[in-house]
Amino acid sequence: MTDGLAPEQARMFLPQNMMTEWIWSGSLLAFMRICNLRLDSHTQKETQDVAKEIAFYLEKEFPESWGVYKRFNENI
Repeated sequence: MTDGLAPEQARMFLPQNMMTEWIWSGSLLAFMRICNLRLDSHTQKETQDVAKEIAFYLEKEFPESWGVYKRFNENI
């Protein structure tokens, strides 16, 4: 890290930086696991932000499954 800016964040200032959209597919368990890993306090903030969005939709679309998973996983 130089001048307080991490390389993965510095890339956004390169000319090819532009908004991207994509569609993900995966199992419910895979998305829950992403949240468990990426909502940890040691995870980069931008990655936590993505995991929070995933968690929002998991709770909205799968409230019972998400509730049970949250009960047994400490990072969520």
